[in-house]
Amino acid sequence: MLKDMDFGVYGKGVDGYVHYSLAMDRIREEEENRKALMDEFDNDEDNFDSDDLDSDDFSSDDFGSDDFGGDDF
Repeated sequence: MLKDMDFGVYGKGVDGYVHYSLAMDRIREEEENRKALMDEFDNDEDNFDSDDLDSDDFSSDDFGSDDFGGDDF
């Protein structure tokens, strides 16, 4: 009975069933790993201090300086 079954790209019979079964197990395992990784990513705390964020306070920026080289060749 199993020898007559066709598992598409995985083949026919017992060999096809084994390849199909292994592929489905691998897909399930990858899905579980992906979900665990995403859960870890979602639950991970930020590793930077909020004071380090660049805010909209431009008072300390010196836009008049010649930081970009200018005409000093």
